[in-house]
Amino acid sequence: MSKAENTYWGDSQTASNKDRRSLNPRNRSTTAADRPGSRSQWVAIGVAISLTVMLILTINFRASSVLSTEAVENTVLTNKIRAVTSENLALQEEIHYLKKDSDTIEREAKKFGLTRPKKEKVPVPAK
Repeated sequence: MSKAENTYWGDSQTASNKDRRSLNPRNRSTTAADRPGSRSQWVAIGVAISLTVMLILTINFRASSVLSTEAVENTVLTNKIRAVTSENLALQEEIHYLKKDSDTIEREAKKFGLTRPKKEKVPVPAK
């Protein structure tokens, strides 16, 4: 028995290892699938892989649903921005005409009931 075997394995394991070494591999009829620990090891690996795949799919599904919601919200906000921008341009144009165009000023004044006082001609007596 080597020093490493004594350090890492107990007597029961070293005895079973010696028995295993003494068997002739050609005469053994058991396969890897017939060993008791082999099947449970593959089941554990399969469960771990399936849980990993489910976790990845869940994260990706959540991310894609958040992305689609954000895309819809982005479209709605873009349309609102376009509407407000066009309204802003129309109001700026109206302000410009109210400041500069006398016809527009008179038209708006009539809407509010304001009129210019009529210039009355006052006769000046002749001397």
